[in-house]
Amino acid sequence: MIQYLQRLKHKKGFTLVELAVVIGIIVVLTAIIMVNMIGGDTEKILRANSNAQTFFTASQITLTRAHLTERQIVDYPAGETKFIEYKDGYNELNGTYLFIEAHFKESGIDWLHVDNYLNKLMARGESDAMTALEQNLSTNLSEYIAESAEGYFYAMCDKNFAVTYAHYCQDRLPEFKGEELSAFRDKYMFGVGMKLPNMGSVIGVCTDIDPNTDGIQTPATGEYAFGIPASYTGYLSA
Repeated sequence: MIQYLQRLKHKKGFTLVELAVVIGIIVVLTAIIMVNMIGGDTEKILRANSNAQTFFTASQITLTRAHLTERQIVDYPAGETKFIEYKDGYNELNGTYLFIEAHFKESGIDWLHVDNYLNKLMARGESDAMTALEQNLSTNLSEYIAESAEGYFYAMCDKNFAVTYAHYCQDRLPEFKGEELSAFRDKYMFGVGMKLPNMGSVIGVCTDIDPNTDGIQTPATGEYAFGIPASYTGYLSA
């Protein structure tokens, strides 16, 4: 285009065809710029939400299986924390919630960590070894995710082993360090639009919680939230 315009400089005037060509090029370039400015994240949002939905389904199948049939996952080595316990013929959570964070590479799950408390989970290092329970969940999740997307996946299940929310983000979320959980949630997971502040990464969400029950703040379509009940504080570490 530059060479074309340089050739035109040496002419006394533009022909109608030449003007039409130049205007057409400008219109096309303007349209491309506007799409990138206004809707350039659409594909990222759809992909992030799709990844979150995949992890939601895989996590639900895995935890249902653990709840009903996986007796061996509660045979903990000495010293391991008992997040899931076997009582009265079935498994139950040792707590109100179970949080999951997993890192995926193209080859599959790189690591997976679980905890009853969000701040403890987010403080775990990526190089921390997986416990027997985490290895079991990781193995089962791998069976239900045929093609993984590289990035970080999060899920939360309640005392009934029901997954309430799942999230995906290409980058790992910042560590939760003792600030008010509502502030952490509002900053990174709720009402922040399409991208996480200071990160530039889109966080996808998948949930099936009814917004009119249990005081759960469910995001509207296109919004993002980690989905912890606003009035509940039991997930904080003592």
